[in-house]
Amino acid sequence: MTAHAQTPVTELWPELDASWQPARHQRTFLELSDKSEREGPTHQASVGLYQDYTSLPLFYVRLGYRETFSVRDASYRESRIVTEGTIAVRPTRLLRVHNRTRTEFRFINKVYSYRVRDRVQIQAQSQASKGLRPSPYLSIEPFYDSRYNTIARMEYRLGAEARVAKPVTLDLYYGRQNNTRGTPTNINALGIVSKLVF
Repeated sequence: MTAHAQTPVTELWPELDASWQPARHQRTFLELSDKSEREGPTHQASVGLYQDYTSLPLFYVRLGYRETFSVRDASYRESRIVTEGTIAVRPTRLLRVHNRTRTEFRFINKVYSYRVRDRVQIQAQSQASKGLRPSPYLSIEPFYDSRYNTIARMEYRLGAEARVAKPVTLDLYYGRQNNTRGTPTNINALGIVSKLVF
């Protein structure tokens, strides 16, 4: 049983993001995903809606709501209020560093808990003048979970973003999750994110 639980699971994590700017310093963000939020062996999907405030220098804040649910049965349902702040700096002309701190106030099957996530991402800026101009990146993100009073998950990503058309950016990455609580224990994933900016 233990050996079976520790066998890595391979998954595909598709995601569709759409954002638009209703005001000068605001951005609305819609997220549809089927990926890394699973808390057990059931297949789960998520829908999120967020509002960004972008007028702060090198910094923006986000407030939103997300619903995650099992698509096969009623065994899992989570309502989540999300707050986050992201700092973006350019230590060199070719590198951009993001530090995103997110707090999630969660109601999992109507039981309250919270989670704090801190993601650091280093991304290289493409210098190509034509073509897809891919921007590779690497990120690491620990997840502190109040249910266990510890860091219950580590997530790593290695990928690249490229603009394929005027409103569309494609993000492809390899993701790895290590979970010390819950199942599966280890996940290897191919992430495919389509981003639409209006």
